[in-house]
Amino acid sequence: MNTDVLGNVTKGRKGLGIVVSILMVLLGVGVFFAPQFFVSMMIWLFIIGIMIYGVFLIFDFARSEVKNGWNLTAGILAVILGFLLLFSPTLAQAETFAFMLAFMTLFTGINQVTASSVLKKQGGENTGWLTAAGVINILLGFFFLFNPYVMLFTFYIVAGIYLIVSGIALFASTMSSKPTAV
Repeated sequence: MNTDVLGNVTKGRKGLGIVVSILMVLLGVGVFFAPQFFVSMMIWLFIIGIMIYGVFLIFDFARSEVKNGWNLTAGILAVILGFLLLFSPTLAQAETFAFMLAFMTLFTGINQVTASSVLKKQGGENTGWLTAAGVINILLGFFFLFNPYVMLFTFYIVAGIYLIVSGIALFASTMSSKPTAV
């Protein structure tokens, strides 16, 4: 049984892991030099991403043999939300972005804690960092959920630090992973 959990993340693709980690650190540093540009760019990418995600869900529903009405509903709602945000005032866009980011952070944390637990039950080692990251994301998600305006004012700081730390962690994970056959 492969017990190298961190090695499974990059599956022996060190070059890709190194490039992505360097990009994350550079973006994190860039956030501190142009915070307003970064937040504005993230909001517009969020709006475009929501619309693309909605269209994907609709097409996936149309092409799938097993029809899931929830996917169709989520796709239609995502497209509608994207169009509403496209023509909304900037503050409404920022508020929606804040709540969506809070929920994404919360659910990412829950997913990390769950994945860590499953990996540990399957005999994986070194899952403590994944659990710690999950707990931090859960706490941060609740904080942002109940303080969305604080999140908007501190977003660039949190995003910059998060990108830098995550980039360094990915780099360390990539460098410590053992090459595996693909």
